[in-house]
Amino acid sequence: MPTLRHLLSATLATSLLLTSGAAKARFGKRSNSDDSSSEKKEKKSEKREERRENRHEATPVGWSSSGGGSSSSSSSSRRHEATPVSSSRDDSSSYSGGSGASYSGSSRSVTVVAVADPTPMYSYSHTPRVEQQAEPEHRGPVIVRMGLEGQALGGGGALVLNLGVEGRRWGVNGALTSLALPTDDGTDGVDRIGLYSSHLTYAVASSDQGRLRLEGGVAVATAPNVTFVGPSIAASFERCLFGGLDLEGRAQLVPVPYTQLDAQAGLGLHLGALTMRAGWRWLLLNDRGAVDGETHEDVFAGPYAGIGLHF
Repeated sequence: MPTLRHLLSATLATSLLLTSGAAKARFGKRSNSDDSSSEKKEKKSEKREERRENRHEATPVGWSSSGGGSSSSSSSSRRHEATPVSSSRDDSSSYSGGSGASYSGSSRSVTVVAVADPTPMYSYSHTPRVEQQAEPEHRGPVIVRMGLEGQALGGGGALVLNLGVEGRRWGVNGALTSLALPTDDGTDGVDRIGLYSSHLTYAVASSDQGRLRLEGGVAVATAPNVTFVGPSIAASFERCLFGGLDLEGRAQLVPVPYTQLDAQAGLGLHLGALTMRAGWRWLLLNDRGAVDGETHEDVFAGPYAGIGLHF
């Protein structure tokens, strides 16, 4: 009957044999087993190479078969090429293109912004029209007139001084007439009468050919025994005949407190700033009995001639 010692020895020997056979089967083999194993490894290696070649032939353009990292990088590059405009993707590069195209690297997005060129690429076929503003109405220069006239009146004479300033429409003038007349009772001596007037004038018609004025103001008459002051109205005109020759006329009325009618007509020859005048004057003076209750009236008529300046 086997003992415990024999059973332990048989168990140990069996375990050693099983352990040794199993180790031999996995780690090292006989020569035939080694050759077979080498052939199997070579076949497996050839199959792997064939699979790699097949994958290389099927790799799309832009992909690399050298390794996982290159393949991943090529794949990213391929996806970048195929990325449409305005699509967003993860990238750290930045790009700036021409005329409004920008590529932002922080968000790895492509944005296209169209910017209009401020300078037009065409030229005008004509010069822009510039409207001319209407010129203001010409008011004409301010004219200053002065003249001196001598008159022959009923055996006596008169000296007349005129002065006037006139614009396009409005003006003022003044006149001083000094009469020296023989006495009416036949005694020696001279009767002197002074006539003065100051008028505001307005040209109701004015052109290069002539002018028609209305006048109004005050008149003063001085005589040996009385002085009169009254309102005065008048009208005057100038009409160009030809060249520097004008037809001129004037009429004045003082209705109260005495009566004065003064009318004259003549010609004026303009020689630059110098003016020569000649014509006929008719004058009526009536005191209406203001001195002694009796009416005294004088009528004078005669030619006149004078010279004047205007500037």
